[in-house]
Amino acid sequence: MVENNLPEPQAALPPLQPEPEKPKRQGARWALMIVAVLALAAAVVFVVLRLVDPPASPVANNVPRNENPGLDGIVATQMPPTQLEQGDCLRGFLSPLDPQTVVTCDSSHNAQLIGTFQITGEEYPGANVLLTQSEDLCKSVSLDPRAGLDSTWTYHFSRPSESTWDQGDRTVSCFLSLSEGNVRSSLLPEGGSEDDGEKKDSKESKDSKSEDEKPKDEESTES
Repeated sequence: MVENNLPEPQAALPPLQPEPEKPKRQGARWALMIVAVLALAAAVVFVVLRLVDPPASPVANNVPRNENPGLDGIVATQMPPTQLEQGDCLRGFLSPLDPQTVVTCDSSHNAQLIGTFQITGEEYPGANVLLTQSEDLCKSVSLDPRAGLDSTWTYHFSRPSESTWDQGDRTVSCFLSLSEGNVRSSLLPEGGSEDDGEKKDSKESKDSKSEDEKPKDEESTES
């Protein structure tokens, strides 16, 4: 007996085949690797060139002086201490190690660079010896008797530290400043000359120092 309700036979389906794996994008990876290698090579070349031919040191004497100051009397602002010249009158003076505002001495100012000295010797003599020597040198500067110095004036001086001594620094710079108020005249006699070989104009620039080097020492003492 034939059953009429049996389902019709189904055709056999072929087995499923895995899709072929898509090729990986190796080209992009290789490009990134090449760029990285080139960047590293450029960095190495830059470092080698800096070591072989380091950049020139910044010029110390880079603040110009106004040869024709106006009514304010300003000759220069933000002048490094190494550029100051003996006799420079200073406005707003606080420390001998700060950049200074140089003005004409007949305009209002509260300090003056009265002298510079060159210490002799090869070995660092020690902070205390230099302190005493610097004070004696600064107080040896001949001042104009008409200046009328009194206890309101204070000596300030910068001197080599052990670190700057090792770099060839031998300069002692001497300043006189008012504790209060201002004046409009020079403390130095007109036509004053420097002692033979002892004083030296501080406008001769010293080698520039990097930021991590210890600066010169400074000291103050009453007049």
